[in-house]
Amino acid sequence: MSDQKTGEDGLKQALKAVHGMYIGQQISLLNALKAEFGPRVVEVVRQAGSRDVCAVYHELAEKSGKRSIDDLVDALWEPLRQKGYVFTRENTGTGIQMHCTACPFAAMYKAMGGTEWGYALYCAADADLTAAFNPQIGFKRTKTLMEGSDCCDHFYFDRE
Repeated sequence: MSDQKTGEDGLKQALKAVHGMYIGQQISLLNALKAEFGPRVVEVVRQAGSRDVCAVYHELAEKSGKRSIDDLVDALWEPLRQKGYVFTRENTGTGIQMHCTACPFAAMYKAMGGTEWGYALYCAADADLTAAFNPQIGFKRTKTLMEGSDCCDHFYFDRE
């Protein structure tokens, strides 16, 4: 193995450790806030995270002019392959069905006992960001890895 490859692997491991440390701190902080102020904190976190991601996807659609289901799935999902996500994409004729069987965020939050926060920060915004991208695109999901299911089953469809 070349020194460059060894160095890249070392850097990836270091970044993963730092990311894990930040997620652990995040979980600890959010648990403390929930203990002090009650379960409403979870909804406040969910709303704030959703608002931020919706702004990003709304702006992306506005600037690019691309607003189809394929455009959304390409923008949202395709960059995740390089980050360790494993998923399939199927055009069903009535929409696009995604099955995600590996999510680094779900794995990390699960390992640290923070899936409630992982869901509030990442998963809960999926329907909102879809509508922000294009209100004519519908979204359904019945299960998530973050909640302990075998996959996430996102389905995007045209609203009638």
